[in-house]
Amino acid sequence: MPAQSIRLRLTMWYFLVLLAGLGLFGAGTWFGLEHRLIAGVDERLAQRARGLQSVLDALDSDDQPELEDDLSDFAKQTGDNSLLEIRDSEGALIFSSANHAGLSLPGPDDPSWRVLRSRMMYAGKPYDVLLAVPLTDVRVIMRDFRNLLLLMIPLVLMIASGGGYWISRRALTPVDEITRVAKSITVQNLSRRLVVPDTSDELQRMSEAWNDVLQRLDTAIQRIRRFTADASHELRTPVALIRATAELALRSEREPEYYRASLSTIESEATRMTDLTESLLVLARTDSNSVEMPLGPVDLNRIITEVAALSRPAAETRGLTLNAMPVGGPATVLANEAGIRRLLFILLDNAFKHTPSGGTVTLSTKLAEGKVTISVCDSGEGISSEDLPHIFERFYRADRSRSSNGAGLGLSIAQMIADLHGSKIEVESTVGSGSCFCLSLNLQTQPVE
Repeated sequence: MPAQSIRLRLTMWYFLVLLAGLGLFGAGTWFGLEHRLIAGVDERLAQRARGLQSVLDALDSDDQPELEDDLSDFAKQTGDNSLLEIRDSEGALIFSSANHAGLSLPGPDDPSWRVLRSRMMYAGKPYDVLLAVPLTDVRVIMRDFRNLLLLMIPLVLMIASGGGYWISRRALTPVDEITRVAKSITVQNLSRRLVVPDTSDELQRMSEAWNDVLQRLDTAIQRIRRFTADASHELRTPVALIRATAELALRSEREPEYYRASLSTIESEATRMTDLTESLLVLARTDSNSVEMPLGPVDLNRIITEVAALSRPAAETRGLTLNAMPVGGPATVLANEAGIRRLLFILLDNAFKHTPSGGTVTLSTKLAEGKVTISVCDSGEGISSEDLPHIFERFYRADRSRSSNGAGLGLSIAQMIADLHGSKIEVESTVGSGSCFCLSLNLQTQPVE
């Protein structure tokens, strides 16, 4: 079955609802009018019955000829083909206008007549009276009203449906325009936006929502493109160095020391590529929501003590002093121990790289307002105010000339670990005075098993 447009479906629904409404209105009006007309006929019958009783009360004697003459005059005055019949208590016919008019009296169930039967007193005797009025005028009125309904209802339906289709088409024209523009937007022109109508209605809200979606999509695509370009650039440098080193070593006979130095260079660059590939894999898993970090009770005092002990040889190699300052008392939080360890190693490695020889790096914890805050502070070169908002971006390096300082993914991974713990790394830094990276986690009351 072919798909139908919204405007056609709206018109069809409007047509059906209007048809049902007009049908109910016509039926209700039909029965109401018929009931009202018949009620008027019944009222006229009641008035004639009261008039007949007045005529009978006005007669002084029970003279039969005189009674027939008065009743005949009464029947002629009523007109409109109404019938009058009077019988005595024994059923004998006293008067019948049907005989004079050449008509037959209607039966008790004749739908063409309205009949009123009553008992009246005349000269002290009871008489059975039958008054009947034909419903010819009512049937004519109802027939004309039926013809009017059969003419007007289809006409109103056609006019209303045509108007409804025109209104729905005009109302949905902006949707067609939005669809046309949306179809023209591709990956190559994601910067294009829909025209937002100033109507303060659903179409305006839909256009604004689509523009928000396009903005987020454009941002995500630009981020992926930048990520891909930066990753390619970072991988190309060690690959080119490995290839050049190997080609130079193979070009002619060399001393064993030269080969040893070449292999050392190749190993160093391969290690750098391995670290970069692992970082890229971690970020890719994060973007696909496939990173699992189960949380459990972790003593941060123990963690910073162990991490400081493992990192102290690297600090001493660079001529740095690494201090570990755990807070007094319990510092148990709900966290992933492996993730917190990796985050601390990243922050310490970043501090080592940007702190000159003779400087100090401090790893500490402190309690405040039901939270445990881990801090990694250094006395290094600090971060400028221009670079500070971007340090957690992937492949961002404040000093691009320091290519040996890493690919610029460490802080991105650290921030990702903090996000998975429902927290955020906060940074305070002054150029020439050092930097301090802090992460706050909720303090847990249960002891570590």
